[in-house]
Amino acid sequence: MFKNYVKIALRNLWKNRMFTGINLLGLSLGLASAGVLILFIQRGITFDTFHKDNDQIYFVQTEDKESRYNQTVYPILSQLVKTYPEVETGTHVQGWNNVWINYKGKDIQGGTKYVDTTFFDVFSFKLRYGNPETALKRKQSIIIDKRIAASLFGDKNPIGETVTVNDTVNFSVSGVLDDVPANSSVQFEVLVPISNLEADKNFKENADWYNTFATVYLKLKKGADVGKLEAKLPAFAKAHFSKDAGHRKIRVVPFKDFIHYENPAFKWMINGAIAIVVFILLIISINLLNLNTAIAFTRAKEVAVRKVTGSTLRQILTQFWTESGIVLTASLLLSMLFGIIYLVPQFNEFRKERMQLIVTWEQDYVTILTLVGIISLIAIIAGTYPALYLNKLDIRDTIKGKLSNKPQGRGWTKGGLIVVQFVISIGLVIGAVAIRKQVSFMREADLGFNRNNIVVVQADRQYKDEAAAMSQFKPILDNLIRNSKVKSLATSGVVPTKYWFNYNVYLPDGDANKEIRFRHVGTGSRYAETYGIKMVEGRDFSDELDKNGENHPVVINEAAMKAMGWKTAVGKRLRQKNNPEFYTVIGVMKDFHYQELKEKIEPLLHWYDGPAALNSYLSIQFQDISQAKPLLADMENDMMKIPGKKPFSFFYLSDELSRQYNHLDGIWKMINFVTILSTVIALAGIFGLITLAANQRTKEVGIRKVLGSSVIGIAVLLSRDFVILASISIVIAIPLAYSFSVNYLQSFEYHISLEWYVFALVGLLSLVLTVITVGFQSIRAALTDPVKSLRSE
Repeated sequence: MFKNYVKIALRNLWKNRMFTGINLLGLSLGLASAGVLILFIQRGITFDTFHKDNDQIYFVQTEDKESRYNQTVYPILSQLVKTYPEVETGTHVQGWNNVWINYKGKDIQGGTKYVDTTFFDVFSFKLRYGNPETALKRKQSIIIDKRIAASLFGDKNPIGETVTVNDTVNFSVSGVLDDVPANSSVQFEVLVPISNLEADKNFKENADWYNTFATVYLKLKKGADVGKLEAKLPAFAKAHFSKDAGHRKIRVVPFKDFIHYENPAFKWMINGAIAIVVFILLIISINLLNLNTAIAFTRAKEVAVRKVTGSTLRQILTQFWTESGIVLTASLLLSMLFGIIYLVPQFNEFRKERMQLIVTWEQDYVTILTLVGIISLIAIIAGTYPALYLNKLDIRDTIKGKLSNKPQGRGWTKGGLIVVQFVISIGLVIGAVAIRKQVSFMREADLGFNRNNIVVVQADRQYKDEAAAMSQFKPILDNLIRNSKVKSLATSGVVPTKYWFNYNVYLPDGDANKEIRFRHVGTGSRYAETYGIKMVEGRDFSDELDKNGENHPVVINEAAMKAMGWKTAVGKRLRQKNNPEFYTVIGVMKDFHYQELKEKIEPLLHWYDGPAALNSYLSIQFQDISQAKPLLADMENDMMKIPGKKPFSFFYLSDELSRQYNHLDGIWKMINFVTILSTVIALAGIFGLITLAANQRTKEVGIRKVLGSSVIGIAVLLSRDFVILASISIVIAIPLAYSFSVNYLQSFEYHISLEWYVFALVGLLSLVLTVITVGFQSIRAALTDPVKSLRSE
């Protein structure tokens, strides 16, 4: 029996192959897009939730007057464990430097985290080799990931092998990590016991009860009351924090929320992806329903004959379900191929170094089964509606070819569905335009510094002998200074787009109550000159004038001067809250955008980094950027003669500035793709409805032509309702899209405003596409020979 259903279904699908093709195309593209987004949503919703005791893992935040952030003071962990019985254990996960590992003359560097011996008591990261209970017990033990292990040791188990770290100390490999999940906030390639970092003099100087740079995780005992624990922390802070940090509050936050504090836009992206998936599924469901209903009217006699010969409603439904099931199964297979081969790599490309999608049955079977369930539901609905619709038609009229008009009371349903489709499509088009224009604005905006003709060389190649390297670097630097192609150069610890997230509270001399949070970084001589940053007053650093570091010279920006309440700043003094030494302002820079335009320009302080050094960026401003390539090639030859571990590398500043908005490009590409997809599917739905209308009014069209109606008149008659529906869609969609675009653009500190004509053009384009789509089918119907139209009865 089922075999018979399949044979009839395949025959009908082939007979109506144009509609079948439209359905397959729309469903395949729609399901592939929805599937990839569902995978992203699944990764996002389950971010950091794969650890065994996830509900017991928390992290420590610091809250002050201006912000709340995911770092705290270093000594807090041991003190919390000692003081409060609610805390079972905890660990630091501290970034400081990425160590170099040497084995038999081969060097490799990995992303390094310094952790406590209790790391695996808190987190459930898997080891391919080694015992997590003992892997971090020895100070000179090191855990590496499988990529580094394969590079250094090949296929063998490296446990117990000795490696040299940073050319100084021998470590024993105690573990090899399996892949760290992409949806983990804690990412690393190398783990080293934090006792090694505690022995570092520079680290110890900062690891006090004032500086908040440590990332601390706690594992609370099962059933611990977090609210009661937090209530005890103000007294704890008062007892232990530096008096200069007394205003800070300690927060204990569930680990699953870490990503949302670290990247507030992440939740917006997940919610946006959920909305887009709902839109896609809604559009393809409406489209399938409309097209199936349109096709159903060509099969009214078939259904009537089935009923006359004794077929039950269940049998009729089964036939329609079979046809929908075949189309959806084929669409699912095509969508999986398209998604895995094309969409997933494209998605990962625009996500760049962010969370990547890797599709595996073991990890993604729930998502795949969910998608299959959704498809099954769509198949049932798409098969049920037209079957029920045709089943209600009068058998006698249907056998004669007369389609009763009684069901037309449901016309508002089809109209409502098409309005929903177009509202979504128009909203997506305007959203895509808003993002594109905002990204273009940010890429082309005046940033307050020169972005052209500048190349930044990453001078730190991890030299084996720093002193010898510096002596070899000096002649290279001198040659650059003398080169007529070079307009200016400067060394600095930071460059635009790469400013440290390094803050401290500063107080002006003579006013201990005025506390201003500054971002502070190190730069060298001629930094403002090289980048074309204007000085409002005073001067920039000079190796000749500032080499002794007398009076601790600093340069601030306008925002810092205003925050301090100064009308003029040169000669004024200020100090850090936790440091009695005063700094003297020697210059004020005009405000410039050292980070994305999404962020506000904050009070900024540059301290003097000293003469040119190899642990800094080297920024070179050329007279003409076309002259850079040969000079950089010569420089690479000279630099590579200095023994170091890293290759020679550089970037053009204009490219780097553009690259920082690649993530927004990715969002735009995704929305653009979905916009095109939804528009095509919506137009296909319109095509289905106009076909339905033409089929229902075949005899009417023939009579009108016999009575003298023109082709244009008939086409207008058939198209009118759909043009009205498109117009209603525009009226509904534009206010909604305007509200969304305003709210979205206001999330950027510096943003565009969409002009009225953008909305008008999008609305007009939607109307034109609708007219073309329905006009084509209407004219085709109007051109039908009236003799054939009248014989249809």
